[in-house]
Amino acid sequence: MHKVSRVTILGILSFFILNALAAGEDIRPSDSFCNIFPQKHFHGLKSIEKLFELKSNVQLELTPDSALANVTDLAVDVRGNYIVCDGTQLNQVWIFSPEGKFLRNLGRRGQGPGEYYAPLSVAVDNQGNILINDYLQSKIIYYDKDYRYKNEIKNVRGHFIHVNSRDEIYFYDGMLRPMSKSIFDTIKKVGPDGRIILSFAPIREEILNTRFSFMGDGMDIDGNDYIYEMNPLYYQVRKWSPVGKLIKTFNVPSLLRGIRRIGDSYIILNGPFCLNNNIVIVQREGQIDLYDKEGSYLTGGLALPGKICYVRGKDMYVLRWEEGVSEQLNPRIARYYLK
Repeated sequence: MHKVSRVTILGILSFFILNALAAGEDIRPSDSFCNIFPQKHFHGLKSIEKLFELKSNVQLELTPDSALANVTDLAVDVRGNYIVCDGTQLNQVWIFSPEGKFLRNLGRRGQGPGEYYAPLSVAVDNQGNILINDYLQSKIIYYDKDYRYKNEIKNVRGHFIHVNSRDEIYFYDGMLRPMSKSIFDTIKKVGPDGRIILSFAPIREEILNTRFSFMGDGMDIDGNDYIYEMNPLYYQVRKWSPVGKLIKTFNVPSLLRGIRRIGDSYIILNGPFCLNNNIVIVQREGQIDLYDKEGSYLTGGLALPGKICYVRGKDMYVLRWEEGVSEQLNPRIARYYLK
């Protein structure tokens, strides 16, 4: 009888303890992440080497035709080549091999078919087509996987272009409008004719109170077509359905919430990035924070120099410019692989 009572009491206590843990601090590692990595792999994690393997670290070749001034966006095509856009300074698109060798330009500057003025961003669809967003001419240019011009979608304007698993096109535009600081939707879905099908993810009111504006990408799409969004000036990831329904707001630790500012310098955030459909990465000040796709904080503050510029499957590509060198050099691209 006493044995049965003890078992009953222990069962009740276990129930309350488990419920208390489930309702506890929001930075508790989630079960979905534990299914990918044993808890020991991220508990007290202090470096990315425990999770990632550096697969390559290539220097992009510098030639008279491939001197980069700025990189506004980057993608990896079906051949593994790097498609690099500079849509603000030199206004060109370059193609480099996986080893960093300069191959050729994609298209050229101009107003004709397949030509661009401001190739601000790039995406690669599931057919291998390369989509270049020409911001100033308000058009999307399609090239096939062999870099031949195919067609254009005109009268469409946005900053950063994305495609999902069904090759549907989305734009992200989170930059403040200097003449009119009002709430606007930061994500738009456009059709084959360039018309806006839907818009969602309104910019947060807190951002309108800043005296600083920054043009940066703030969204990514996972393999199930869910969309993750975060403004570069406000640390708060939101998850949306493909039709623009808010699924959830991520559980951000209190010390990271909101707009971070040191003196007169704003902390520019980078991301979010969806890795392997299970992990969402946010980069801040040369560090990364990891969440699962359900919005639970996993670990953070892991040093990662450079800027994450592209993520695909288990691969994470980081752009690094050399500092303190007297001669001009193109950046390096480090590719990390999720173990």
